[in-house]
Amino acid sequence: MSLITRLTVRNHRGSRVPAVLGVGLVAGGGLAVAWSAVRGWVGAAGAVASGAALLVALAGFVDDLAPSGPRGLRGHVRALVRGQVTTGAVKLFAITGASLVTVAAGARPGGLVRLCGAVLIAGAANLWNGLDVRPGRALKWFLVVAATGLMWMPHAGPFAIGVAAAALLLLLPDLREVAMLGDAGANLLGFTAGLALYVRGPASWIPFEAAGVVALNIAAETASLSRVIEALPPVRWFDRLGVRPPEGTEETGH
Repeated sequence: MSLITRLTVRNHRGSRVPAVLGVGLVAGGGLAVAWSAVRGWVGAAGAVASGAALLVALAGFVDDLAPSGPRGLRGHVRALVRGQVTTGAVKLFAITGASLVTVAAGARPGGLVRLCGAVLIAGAANLWNGLDVRPGRALKWFLVVAATGLMWMPHAGPFAIGVAAAALLLLLPDLREVAMLGDAGANLLGFTAGLALYVRGPASWIPFEAAGVVALNIAAETASLSRVIEALPPVRWFDRLGVRPPEGTEETGH
């Protein structure tokens, strides 16, 4: 079985598409790191953040290659309780470790702020994985975060800047349902978005941002993010923007 075949999944329409856009995000991040290294712009904290983001993407890629298993955070926790270590559980450990190392290497003061920062980054990585169920959804919401925090993106490391640039280029093929992000791409987007939120603005915002991300993760586990999005008209409009409607209707299929 070829690698592309193993990475091919069914989208929300039931069509089979390759979940390979995460490779493009990693390539964008890697090119940005290489350019920054040549120019001497990579600081210690940025290098750690870039390495942590790459680890998250690799863990997601391993999960993409794995056979179908438990779904959602609760599913992986239940499997662990039964003594079954899934690739999803390994990915969650990798995301948690990457988040802790990233905030430890940064300059934010205060143990509580850093702890909340780790929750924010890890929670965002898991949250974006739940967004990658409709065309363009994960990328569009990531680009909102990237646009509002663009001036802070350099502090998140060169890898984050490259991911943001690649996300803009990959939005169209995702919207056109040519390919999907997969866990590698979605988790990387979330990790990068969480990191951008962590490094921007006053430290006093971070506990509230972390609480918001936790609340959205709970909503994803107990109801669904799609249901939350459908219940909020402005959010629903943005979520449907640019999405191809299903055949024979004027709706977008969400």
